[in-house]
Amino acid sequence: MSDILDLGGAKDEKARRMLETDEIVWFATVGRDGEPHAVPVWFYWFDGKVIVFSEPDTVKVKHVREGSPVLVHLQAGGPHADDVVILNGRAEISERDAASWLDEFGNAYVEKYADAVAAYGLPLQDIVSKFSTALVFTPQRALTW
Repeated sequence: MSDILDLGGAKDEKARRMLETDEIVWFATVGRDGEPHAVPVWFYWFDGKVIVFSEPDTVKVKHVREGSPVLVHLQAGGPHADDVVILNGRAEISERDAASWLDEFGNAYVEKYADAVAAYGLPLQDIVSKFSTALVFTPQRALTW
């Protein structure tokens, strides 16, 4: 996959930085009945994809399994909520569980979410066991400003 963010563009560099450092992204799917569903989730930007760990029996996992398009939206940052990153694309349920993904980027994930893990009140191993399903979102279009 070619990177959908322009390596030379200032706004896309800001978007890439947000994807690497922001802790929450809104993960939006659509059910077969056309009903939208959006939830805030922890995520990790890895190799041009958004990786999300989820409990296996959630609505978002069901929608991804059914082939729903996905929209990923970061919290609007900046002094006037003018740092915006919206990604459209598709997600798939990884054959690998969350624990095996941590073999790829575990140290960086632990560093990114150290405070959040402490606040959640469970060790990372228990969180990864609970949120064992890995969703791999591949962006096809980006809207940034």
